[in-house]
Amino acid sequence: MTNIENIGEVICGIDLGTTNSCISYLREGKPFVVPVEGTSAIMPSVVSYDESAEIMIVGREALNRLAAFPNHTVRSIKRLMGKDTKVHLGKKTYTPEDVSSFILKMLVEKAANITGKTIKKAVITVPAYFDDAQRRATISAGELAGLEVLRIVNEPTAASLVYDYVTKEDDMNSPYILVYDLGGGTFDVSILEIKGEIKEVLASCGDTSLGGDDFDERLVGLFLRNIREKTGMDFSSDNRALHMRLKEIAERTKIILSDKPYTTVREASIIVIDGNPINLDIEIQRDEYEDMISDLVNKTIEKVNEALEEARLTIGDIGEVLLVGGTTRTPMVQQALSEIFDIPIYHSVDPDLCVSLGAAVQSGLITGEPLGHILLDVTSHSLGIKTADDFDEETMDPDHFSMIIRRNTKIPVRKADIYYSTYDNQDKVLIEVFQGESNSCKENTLIGKFIYELKPAPVYCPVVAEFSYDKEGIVHITMQQKGYNNSKDVTLDVRNREVKEKDASGDTRSVLNYIVEKYKKIVAKEGLPEDLKLELVKIGTAYERALRDGKDEDTIDDLETLLIEKMEEAEDVE
Repeated sequence: MTNIENIGEVICGIDLGTTNSCISYLREGKPFVVPVEGTSAIMPSVVSYDESAEIMIVGREALNRLAAFPNHTVRSIKRLMGKDTKVHLGKKTYTPEDVSSFILKMLVEKAANITGKTIKKAVITVPAYFDDAQRRATISAGELAGLEVLRIVNEPTAASLVYDYVTKEDDMNSPYILVYDLGGGTFDVSILEIKGEIKEVLASCGDTSLGGDDFDERLVGLFLRNIREKTGMDFSSDNRALHMRLKEIAERTKIILSDKPYTTVREASIIVIDGNPINLDIEIQRDEYEDMISDLVNKTIEKVNEALEEARLTIGDIGEVLLVGGTTRTPMVQQALSEIFDIPIYHSVDPDLCVSLGAAVQSGLITGEPLGHILLDVTSHSLGIKTADDFDEETMDPDHFSMIIRRNTKIPVRKADIYYSTYDNQDKVLIEVFQGESNSCKENTLIGKFIYELKPAPVYCPVVAEFSYDKEGIVHITMQQKGYNNSKDVTLDVRNREVKEKDASGDTRSVLNYIVEKYKKIVAKEGLPEDLKLELVKIGTAYERALRDGKDEDTIDDLETLLIEKMEEAEDVE
């Protein structure tokens, strides 16, 4: 077996976090985190554009610019991943994928300089409850950063992979561990069963809009009320610069209150009104702060109970709680868990680093390193198809989500269900594949669709839809019209939305627009200038999204014209 490190190339594990990010790699079979910010391995997930120098600044230096240049700086971009939105850095406009790619590129460049290794491939982690769009956006960000993303791994699952490096199996009084992952912008809880070298995820639950940022916002609200009492003016919604500065103060205050029972916040000239500086001077007790965040902590406990129910376990079955994410340093969080579980609650692994370290371990599993781990994960969301068992009350269109693979099902998995034609000699049916937990398709996420042609048959002709979901995130679908020699195999890559069909004759064709295929080949072209590549990917991604979401024809035509023009420009590059 070839040792990748010996030939100067490593596969890195990256925790692309809401608040902070870090990068790790394997060395002699053990994961090591790279100190990318001086002596610190933690790099703030902050990006700032310096207009005067026309450069993008990332990390601690960008965070330091936040208060002075709030309109040129962005943080917590992870919360926008997978959304059709843009952010502004000065006069420039970027997608969340663009901003995340700047963070990834900086991590890789610094890690390569420090280790002297070539880094072109990565395993990147995401919250377990990220949906398909958010996962694909993360892959897109990696590709924009020049990385080959080998796998997207759930953060709690990654954290569990470093479990063996800090805990001996003999110390366990139960084979079940609960991973409680409360980061800056998201929350996940996963339950795993440890069976020797095998780690099996039994259940994952979470909230992609709950994290330390929300804790900070409660303190920001307190600061704004204090300012309103002094000035009689409400700045809660119309002053971005003030909000950015208060959020930075709130984050520092939160950290202090994790170690001390109270703190005094004193900030001079927090805002100037009619030439008069307004100062912030307020003492905050930890008890007061905990009252502000109690509902948020309670939401996480509800998810803990939900995960236990999904895993069919009781509180007493859990042998250890693994804390992940910087927000788990909040005493109230640890206290809330201690009130549930009759076991010590503490940080057995650095909560800021264990996800990245676990991603590095996962990279070793992919390349065949003898690490002694076998990982069995679960589906994060349910998968199914749209049927006419129910209708949208407004449009009267079919809108029933028929679940085929339930969330938290172990993967790989194969499931099937039977459906029926709706009228005599029905010649075709549109198969739309969704993921989500609602009975209504419009409240779930469309991840692919294709036409299945039927042979002439009486009404209620049975059709079997079989789904298989492998560990790489690929969904294989087989449609079969019972009693007729009529089947179709479809492969749906949940990671990049590619759909390929194979009919009964064995011929394979791509359902994706041929323009998309051509654009992807051009993007992979060597020697393509970075700015041109970035523009091409931005337009191409928007075009794919428009096709996927069924946008109006004018929008699709306009994007298609732009994409073709940009492809022609790229093809002219020598």
